[in-house]
Amino acid sequence: MISKTERFHGLDAVRGIAMLLGIVIHAALPYIEGLPKGLWPSDKTTSNIIAIIFQFIHIWRMPIFFIISGFFANLVITRKSLIIWWKNRFLRLVLPAMIFFPIMSLTIPWIFMYGYTGNINFFFSNEGQPHHLWFLYHLFIFVLFSIFIRFFGLIIYKFFKQINLIVVVNIFNTVKSFLGRYIFDSRFPVLMIFVFFIFNLFSGAELITNPLASGLYFLFGYRLYKNNLLFDFIKSNWKYYLIGGLTVTIIFFILNTQVSNFAKEDVRWIPWVILKISSAVLLSFSFIGLAEQKFSNLNPIVRFISDSSYWVYLIHLPLVAFITFFMLKITIFAELKFVIAIISTSAICLVTYKYFVRSTIIGILLNGKKLGSK
Repeated sequence: MISKTERFHGLDAVRGIAMLLGIVIHAALPYIEGLPKGLWPSDKTTSNIIAIIFQFIHIWRMPIFFIISGFFANLVITRKSLIIWWKNRFLRLVLPAMIFFPIMSLTIPWIFMYGYTGNINFFFSNEGQPHHLWFLYHLFIFVLFSIFIRFFGLIIYKFFKQINLIVVVNIFNTVKSFLGRYIFDSRFPVLMIFVFFIFNLFSGAELITNPLASGLYFLFGYRLYKNNLLFDFIKSNWKYYLIGGLTVTIIFFILNTQVSNFAKEDVRWIPWVILKISSAVLLSFSFIGLAEQKFSNLNPIVRFISDSSYWVYLIHLPLVAFITFFMLKITIFAELKFVIAIISTSAICLVTYKYFVRSTIIGILLNGKKLGSK
């Protein structure tokens, strides 16, 4: 088991960076050709470079977020208790959701209407909720599932033992052992990728509508916390995971040029999903290892970025959307608009965090006591 006092500044940093990259993801959408109609207001100029940046980040960003969330969940439960983790999740998930969902309803609808029509007309609407805060729903589902297992799972398990249904108990233990040893604990995650593929096939490896898939990433991270051998192996061999991940990603990009030409019923859908998941898993392994190898010591700048990331993610969408939509009629290179949107949104978010959030009750609500890194 990993030391009970060990800090994980690297993981905290990479999780924060993954959340901050939401600005890049949303700043890119107006300049990507071929988006589904009605998904996002489009700029008259598009960019293949921006599309590649978007796709590369999109592949691994949320998978690694859920892996690290699972890792820190087990950390809190092990060092504190399951009850403490439940309380922590209520403060950092439920309360922010209650506060920021209405804010999204007050801003996102009229901003997107402005993007489509060019007219500003303030109005409130819950349509499309939870917008970009869907990951809060997924994390809360995992909390509810843990409560179910804690209060009902053990009861069912003991019931089977008491009525001498030893076969059911043995099957449960065998499946649990197999999943752990051959899927989640393997240094070469071939079987893990296959299992993830099964649960991702119907959604095309998009996690937003598939909490089962995001739950698998969370479960892997949860188990990784107590698997010192695998964790050390990932740290020592992150370069090889990176080479494998980039290789698979390049192949995925080549096949992705044809994705608009076939449907889910087409046999080519299967290798497309497998490549996407393989890239997500290998790149996640690589970035986790890289972060803990290179950023394991406390760095004030990295810590500030990590601390600010939750606030930045919660408020960035209305800002980056309005800025990109404001530039729709401006005739300059798409790449320049993209950079302007990222820099201006990041500056507003970081400045507001530093001066209006970090040392306030909001900062405490969002960041708690930093149980995952102290």
